[in-house]
Amino acid sequence: MDITQQQQLSVRKIVFVAAFFVIFVCSASAAFSVFSIPLQEATGGDAAQVAFALTIYQFFMALFGIISGRIVDKSGPKKLMYVGGLVFGLGWFATAFATSIPMLYITCGFVAGAGNGLLYNPALNTALRWYPEKRGTMSGVLLCAASVGPLVTARAGAILCDAFGIQGLMYLGVAYLIVIWAVGWKMSLPEKGWQPANFIQQTAQGNPSGKSFSPKEMVSTLQFWLLLLLFSVACTAGIMMIGSLSAIGQTQLGMSAIAASNLVAVNLISNLCGRLIIGKLCDKWGELPTLALIFVLTFVALIGLSFAYSLPVFIFFLIILGWSFGGVLVVFPPLTAKTFGMEFSGVNYGIMFFGYSVGALFGPQIAARFVDASAGTAAYHTVFYVAAAVAVLGLVLVALVRQILKKRG
Repeated sequence: MDITQQQQLSVRKIVFVAAFFVIFVCSASAAFSVFSIPLQEATGGDAAQVAFALTIYQFFMALFGIISGRIVDKSGPKKLMYVGGLVFGLGWFATAFATSIPMLYITCGFVAGAGNGLLYNPALNTALRWYPEKRGTMSGVLLCAASVGPLVTARAGAILCDAFGIQGLMYLGVAYLIVIWAVGWKMSLPEKGWQPANFIQQTAQGNPSGKSFSPKEMVSTLQFWLLLLLFSVACTAGIMMIGSLSAIGQTQLGMSAIAASNLVAVNLISNLCGRLIIGKLCDKWGELPTLALIFVLTFVALIGLSFAYSLPVFIFFLIILGWSFGGVLVVFPPLTAKTFGMEFSGVNYGIMFFGYSVGALFGPQIAARFVDASAGTAAYHTVFYVAAAVAVLGLVLVALVRQILKKRG
């Protein structure tokens, strides 16, 4: 190995650590729920109106993820870290001064969401370009930051909220800016054509030549639309339940609100473990077989949860659900790059990420429609079954995608 190769391998470790911290900070929306009541009091809105700020946040995160992906593909990620860090921190800082619902939608929904979009996609894709030999594994490790982040930011947010009320968001905004700028200057792309020694490029079924598809070419293919649908379905099945965990614990198990909040922590920890393992499985089995396993486990977990009326049994199946759902976001970055090539992977994954936004939008809405408050402890049974049906649909789609890609490969 020559000195240049050694230096490159050293640089990629630094880039990976920097990306980990950026993604950690990008999980900041977890702290938002802690400030829900102060934000309602400050803006005069109800819980639903305040929560809708996160829907706007997710939309602009996805939209600016496409824009930032295009910038990274053309000129690299470093400037985006400075600009994105400033916009992101400013959005949360300004939210501390929101006095109306429209203002909240602008500061948190638009500004903070746009800042997230300028950071998350570039950080993830930049780091993965340095690890072509184990994209799945490194995607899993990177996204552990998105599991650890909510545990830390929600706790920090709770302390700040208790001490300062809505003004605590000022301190969070400043902290986010400092962390991103502290590591963002280390973000850089590998030289074009660089790869580790002895690396053999792998391609996906349907793209045996390893061709790099431009965004326009990608969205013109059938496999893109099938994968986008698959991403949306995979996210919908998990988000339908994860977003209602506390309410399910209180209704089905008779837990107090404080005790039920611990279920969220169980889910996040199992998410973290799942992402580590799922990433390795992607590299070993391939992304689509791994995704099939995720849907099978999701189905088993959802059916099990519907019959779980004791806390140990409920936690057992919740761990399975959290483990499998945590792997969804791990699978799609390497799957997108492998299917459509690396040259435009920044913007291409930004477009693919809209699948997550669709799931985040419709999952909670679908779940809310099927809650039967009159059924007592069984209020969420229908929700479990509908989510399980969505998981089965996902499994069918995986089989369909594999069959189509096999014919094209």
